[in-house]
Amino acid sequence: MRRYFTHFGLARDPFLDTADPEFFCETPRVRESMTRLESSIADGRGLVIVTGPVGAGKTSLSGALELSCLKDESVAFGKILDPAFGSETEMLIAIGRVFGLNLPPRSSASLKNALKNLFFDMGVLENRAIVLIIDEAQSLEPFGLEVLRLLLNYQVPEKKLLNVLLFGQPELGERIRARQNVADRVDQWIELRPLDPGELAVLLAHRLHRAGLPEGQRIFSDEAMNGLVRASGGYPRRAIVLGHAAMVAAAESGAGGVFSEHLDEALRRTGSQPLPFVTAEAAAPAVGIAPLSPELPEPPVDGSPAEPRRGWWASMLQRLFPSAAGERR
Repeated sequence: MRRYFTHFGLARDPFLDTADPEFFCETPRVRESMTRLESSIADGRGLVIVTGPVGAGKTSLSGALELSCLKDESVAFGKILDPAFGSETEMLIAIGRVFGLNLPPRSSASLKNALKNLFFDMGVLENRAIVLIIDEAQSLEPFGLEVLRLLLNYQVPEKKLLNVLLFGQPELGERIRARQNVADRVDQWIELRPLDPGELAVLLAHRLHRAGLPEGQRIFSDEAMNGLVRASGGYPRRAIVLGHAAMVAAAESGAGGVFSEHLDEALRRTGSQPLPFVTAEAAAPAVGIAPLSPELPEPPVDGSPAEPRRGWWASMLQRLFPSAAGERR
C-alpha cells in the first residue's frame, strides 16, 4: 500500500500525531519551558506543574524531557501515564514499579518507607537526580496529591530526593492551588499556550523538512499554508491533524501540491471549524502588527485581479517555504 507522503517525495509521515522526538521542534517558548524544567531537576527543587489545553504540546514537551533524562546516566527516570489509581497503596506500588522496585501489597507506611530507602540509595549513595513524570495529572485523586506531598518531604540538606513533574489540563492548576500544603511546594508553574502564527509556521516547516522535504522546496501553496496556520488556532495537534488530512486529499487527487481546496476538504473530513488565535498579541495588539482577522483585498485599479493583503507573519512563511508548491495536475 502506497503511503500518501511518498506522493510528494517524502521519506516519512510529517504529520503523524505521536510524540516522536525526531519531530520535536524547539520554538523559543518551548525552549524556555525545557530550560525551566531542567533547571528545577538539576537543583533538586521538587515539584513542577505544567498545564495547558488539549493539543497545546504537553505530550511533546514531556516526551522530549523523557528522552533527555533517559540519555543521562545521572538521572533515574520514571513515568506514569494514567494516574487514576483506586487507592493510596496502588499508587505507591506503581511509583516503586516505574523505578524498578517491585513492592508486594502491604501497609501504606511500609510502602512509603521502602520508597524512602530507594530514593535515598539512588539520590544520595548513587548521587542521581530522581525524576517522576505524571501525565494526565488532573486525574489524580485528593489522596494522590497527598501521597506526592509526603514523598516530597524526603530530602537531604542540599536537595529534594524526588522531583515530581505533573503534566495536565488547566484544571490541574486549580486543584493544586486549592490545596495550600501542596501549592506551597511548587517550584515552577509552567503554562503552555497556543503558538502564535510565526511559531506554528516554524513547527510545520520543521516537520516537513525532517520528513525529507529538501531545503528551499515546499508542498503547500501560500494560500493553503496560510489557511492551515489560521485554522489551527495555534494548537500544534490540530495543525498536524489538518495538515495530514490536506496532504492525503491532495495525494488522492493526484495534485502536485497542497492547495486551498485540499485544506477545505481536510476541514470537511475532520469535521473541524477554523479556530481563532487567542494569544497575548491578539488580546493586546502591538503597534505595527497586523490583526489576525481576514482582510479584504484592495480594489483593483486597472481591472487586474486584486492581491490579498498579508498578515505580519506571511514573510516568515515565505522565508520558510521560498519556492512555489508543485504545479496543479
